[in-house]
Amino acid sequence: MTFGRALLALLLSLWLLPAFGAAATAPPASAVRGQVALEVPSRPVPLQGEWAFAWQRFVDPAWQQLPTTAFISVPAGWNDATADGKPARENNGWGSYALQVNCPAGQSLAVEAFGQRTASRLFVNGALVAQHGEPAPSAAANWAAVHNRVPITREFPCPLRLTLHIANYDHRVGGFVRPVWVAPADVLAKHRESRMVYDAALMTAYLLTGLVALIFFAVRHRERVPLVFGLFCIAMAIYTDMIGERLLLRPLPPQVSWLAYMRVEYLSWVAAMALFFLTLRGLFPQEIHRRVVQGVVGALAVAAVAVVVLPPGVYSHVATPGLVVALLVVVYIAAAMLRARRRTPVDATVLLLGMVAILVAFALDLLLIDTPGPDRKFAPIGFALFMLSPAVVIARRLSHALNAEERNKTLEENARLREDVERMSRHDLKTPLNSILGATRLLRDDTRLTTEQRELVGVLQRAGFRMLEMVNLTLGLFKMETGSYDFRPQAVDLREVVTRVLVDLHSYAEASAVTLHMEGSDRTPVYVRGEELLCYSIAANLVKNAVEAAGPGHRVTVSLMRGEPVVLAVHNPGEVPPEIADHFFEKYVTSGKSSGTGLGTYSARLMARAQLGDLQLHTGSAGTTLTLTLRPLKEEPPAPLSATLAEKPAAEWVADIPPRDVLVVDDDEYTRLVTRRFLPRPPFTVETAANGQAATEAMTRHWPHFLLLDMEMPVKNGLDTVRWVREQEATHGHPRCLVVMLSGNDDPDSAKRALAAGANRFLVKPVSREALLSTLRDLELNGSGPAPLATAPAGLGPTTDFASVPDEVIVVDPDWMEVFPGFVQSQRNTVEAMASALAAGDREDVQFLAHRASGGLGTMGLQWAARQCRMIERDALTVPADALLRRITGLREHLRNVRIESA
Repeated sequence: MTFGRALLALLLSLWLLPAFGAAATAPPASAVRGQVALEVPSRPVPLQGEWAFAWQRFVDPAWQQLPTTAFISVPAGWNDATADGKPARENNGWGSYALQVNCPAGQSLAVEAFGQRTASRLFVNGALVAQHGEPAPSAAANWAAVHNRVPITREFPCPLRLTLHIANYDHRVGGFVRPVWVAPADVLAKHRESRMVYDAALMTAYLLTGLVALIFFAVRHRERVPLVFGLFCIAMAIYTDMIGERLLLRPLPPQVSWLAYMRVEYLSWVAAMALFFLTLRGLFPQEIHRRVVQGVVGALAVAAVAVVVLPPGVYSHVATPGLVVALLVVVYIAAAMLRARRRTPVDATVLLLGMVAILVAFALDLLLIDTPGPDRKFAPIGFALFMLSPAVVIARRLSHALNAEERNKTLEENARLREDVERMSRHDLKTPLNSILGATRLLRDDTRLTTEQRELVGVLQRAGFRMLEMVNLTLGLFKMETGSYDFRPQAVDLREVVTRVLVDLHSYAEASAVTLHMEGSDRTPVYVRGEELLCYSIAANLVKNAVEAAGPGHRVTVSLMRGEPVVLAVHNPGEVPPEIADHFFEKYVTSGKSSGTGLGTYSARLMARAQLGDLQLHTGSAGTTLTLTLRPLKEEPPAPLSATLAEKPAAEWVADIPPRDVLVVDDDEYTRLVTRRFLPRPPFTVETAANGQAATEAMTRHWPHFLLLDMEMPVKNGLDTVRWVREQEATHGHPRCLVVMLSGNDDPDSAKRALAAGANRFLVKPVSREALLSTLRDLELNGSGPAPLATAPAGLGPTTDFASVPDEVIVVDPDWMEVFPGFVQSQRNTVEAMASALAAGDREDVQFLAHRASGGLGTMGLQWAARQCRMIERDALTVPADALLRRITGLREHLRNVRIESA
């Protein structure tokens, strides 16, 4: 705030300097018929009035009597003059001006010779005292120039006889347009010094502000407004200097080409106007329309091209219309700022105050554009005052941005820490859970189990997968919070999901003496576009909360309505307190539950909105209803059947694999045990190691064909181990080991890091036996090159359905016994159609058929067949035909041997 006030005080003082400068000059001396009477002034006096004039003559500067009897007004352009035979409306030509200054005898005066808009030379008492180029009778010989500073002559004894030779062939206005000043030399020097202080202060303010803006942009490239604003300040500094004391020209020779000087002056003005508009567009993009900016900047670009390619006599005509356009632009921006006050009142008000200064300055310049006199413009002053306003706005916004960035950095660091902790926690939870799931699969291999025991193993397996899905959901919720969740919609039977929730929570409700009631007798599927795990989590959360809120002896009612959207409503007779209702879906808001975290409804709405739906609360004396809305499934829904599966005999996976040595490396002993049991002998001979270091020692003794490697282990992790393997192959010529990296982390970065380190495949734990054997078989038969990131068959990751193991015996609900055979036959026909399309070379048809079949097979409970279809769909356009044919043949055989048993 201190710096802003200091800058404001500086610019206000700069605004007042011209007023003091005007007060420091005396009234003009008006000449009559080539003579003027003048006392010795204490302040500079401009010499105006009637000067003697000679057209197309350079008179002898040593004259004693006026060399001509024709007279012309000074300062003024000669375009419309007709003195001494000059044609009217003629701006090009050459001539002389003469004036006798009758000052007291014995006194001396000096002259300050402002350059004209063309070539000129000034004589005092016959002596050449100032020259701006070389005036000549022809355009070819004429050379126009400007002095790098306004010359002040030595003092001459009174009376003074002034002669000005001038020639114009370049500018639209010719003649004596800038008066000379007379006074004692020390008075003129002080006057010029005050102008230099003013111009230097004004230019320094521009340059320093622009430099600060450019430095900020160099540090933060994302912020483009400081760059444009900095360039605007530099352009205005150049323009201000060109029409002022020309401080930037001091290092150059005493005389600089007038043509180049004019181009710099005009181009700096055009650039400043364009950058000025772009600066405001960057600050207020909603109020200043892009097309208006494009139109104005385009017009200025045309003007800039005209300045570069056309002579000054032509392009100097753009000055007046250019100022008119600039004035209209300022009015447009002022109107835009008035609109912007509704959105950003402080910033818009600051800009409006700056715009007032520019509006006044442009209006004055437009009124005085062709007025004879020193080349003093008000635009630099107006822009200097304006410069403060965007500087304040930019500083405010960048301050907010920096503060927000610091907060974001802290949040990002916390988020990374949270994600790392959650990933480690998930890994630690999933490692024993994977062992449990693997053990249940091995138990199902035991033919000695009774039907009841197999059902208990199935319950255990389903519970394990449900727990695994919940662990994985924690990362999904974090991604939903940060807006990075990748929603992958599928066909979800919301009625089946709700029914499963009611079954799972039945004992919980019964223990709370609460009745669960599903309204309506319609039990046909209601399909939505969503993710089954998210839908289950939302429904379970809503029903569980309703049970807790209802209280003993009451009923929780669940209703499901088709439509656009599909609506799931969960009602309980309790009422949410008003102070809680207003913040019901906010984080950590809870009431009446000693163990409540306040995250249930918060995460439920997150999951609903992640699926492009919503969750709303309605509460009152009649009770509380939570309403979930989801988008309905538009396409043909899959067949609504469910089934449980047993596992496919391992011999079918490895029938065509020769004897191979396998090294299994994992720090969890149960995972090593389960994985070892997954690999039948023959053809596999399995050795195990507890970490990467033990694996390198084992491989030094005997080099395996396959390496199954956990990614995260103590001593030496999987990434370092596979790098060591590839180095050993390159250094010692070992045969290439086929590496399958396994990890409980399901994020894409983990897969990328594994493949980049040298793994051939990446699988997410828990890995089913068929997924593992399929991967090994694929590596054996189809080569060892690195696979794309999605190497694991769809559905084999942590969100795999709990019934994701293949079998030829399908246990289905008695209600579906009649329709199931027809469904299987339709899928067999689809597989035959795939084979025919492959034989005909129509890979896209194969892909389409596989996609169509995968959904129905998965919903029917034929998970292995569904995954095979997804693999065929994924690889239909890329893998060799024989590999696809093998998969289609396996799928055909599986569906041919499927048997149905009633539950």
